[in-house]
Amino acid sequence: MATFNQCQFIGRLGKDPDLQVNVTTWDKLAETVEKYAHKGMLVFVQGKLQQRPYKDKQHIDRISVEIIATVVQLLEKRKTDDEIPDDVLPPE
Repeated sequence: MATFNQCQFIGRLGKDPDLQVNVTTWDKLAETVEKYAHKGMLVFVQGKLQQRPYKDKQHIDRISVEIIATVVQLLEKRKTDDEIPDDVLPPE
């Protein structure tokens, strides 16, 4: 049986760069997010949902839910002089 694991979110970054939901990016996408994203910026994230078991500091079993992102789209420009390339922003 085939399965489909796809999720999409739009929200504001809660930290530099982090979301309420843990989002993992790799390679060039990770470099772009690190360079241009900042706390409070509106972003679109698309990827697959993944669960990861771990033990907390009290050695209690927990499960972390994260998104392995394939797309991160910055939905607004930075408020600084840093220029964001056109391929990182959505068309106006």
